Amino acid sequence: MHNLLTLYNPYYQDDVIEQHVEVLQNYDSQTFATVAFGKIRSKLRDYEHPFEDRLQEIYASATEEEYLQLFLTDYSSIYVAKVVEVLSNDCLNIAPAYYKEKGLDVENWFIISDIRRILSNDFEKVRDTVLGNFTAPNFGHHHYAIYGNSYVYPLVVEMDTNIDYFENDNEDFRYFTEIYKSERSLEVKQSLINYLFEEDAFYALHPNSQDAIISAEIEFQDNCKDPLYDFTGVVLKLSKAFEREVYLFLRTLFERIIREDFSLGKIQYGVHKQEYLLKEYKNHKPNLGTNTFLLRKFAIKNAITDSIKSIKVRRYILSTIPEAIEAVKFVRNESAHDTAATLKECTQLRKRMLGIGQDGVLHDLVVHKKYM
Repeated sequence: MHNLLTLYNPYYQDDVIEQHVEVLQNYDSQTFATVAFGKIRSKLRDYEHPFEDRLQEIYASATEEEYLQLFLTDYSSIYVAKVVEVLSNDCLNIAPAYYKEKGLDVENWFIISDIRRILSNDFEKVRDTVLGNFTAPNFGHHHYAIYGNSYVYPLVVEMDTNIDYFENDNEDFRYFTEIYKSERSLEVKQSLINYLFEEDAFYALHPNSQDAIISAEIEFQDNCKDPLYDFTGVVLKLSKAFEREVYLFLRTLFERIIREDFSLGKIQYGVHKQEYLLKEYKNHKPNLGTNTFLLRKFAIKNAITDSIKSIKVRRYILSTIPEAIEAVKFVRNESAHDTAATLKECTQLRKRMLGIGQDGVLHDLVVHKKYM
């Protein structure tokens, strides 16, 4: 998957993102909604893009299945768009009206099928959390620099930690439908950061995990005084966040031990009755139980013991993670397949996942990942 970064200038239109989202939201079918985002030709640039050939290769590769991620920022806020096609011909019919009204000179049209907000009105967090994760391969592979750079946009970027911002288990879900979070969501997010996660740990979670945790917490708070409420939704959201973070943690761990011993890449595991090798773990995510199976394999345990020098971190990987997996499996499976999740079950899982009165599993996963 390719990633591009470009700047949007409020000078041309002060509500650029809002107008593009409005086009998407006004479609009869959100599943097939698209909007054209135009890259405006700079009046200050009288030369061709120095990496135009590379850009054209990336543009030509963009499809619904192999989409490219286009990051849009004014440095105060940053959004990411799912681009399924890039065109040079006129796309005014699916673009906001201001392009035509102002006679803007568009170099290329990025056809967007979804967009999500990453951060809003927080320059320091945009700089440190998102832009700080980017390197510019066409500019010496150095980390993105806001000041003193010679970048020409769109800029090809790579991520230190790869994030697919449009990964979702529900194929019909579109992020643009919920792009502007309610004040309640923002309040709950800030409360989680202040009292349970701390800022760095919370933003180290995958964006989908962040959303799931916030949604679960709102649902729990709204219904925790009703002992007859079905808390299955809360349990499944917290479980999904945990499953995603365990996968990302172990993906990093397994890549490390395979680099140190290539033979480990041949260890087999199953996903939906298909057999894969450990070196394919990145592209074939197993279920939670399979992760426990892998961590208990003799060769993997030995490799972790040899590779991870900290006894505390080794204990966390080999004992704490499997214990948490088994606990989550028990509650989740019971809730999903047999009876409704009770307030007691939900409360216990919530305490364990978020760290209420004890160490938080989700917090510790991202903290220990730094040692990988």
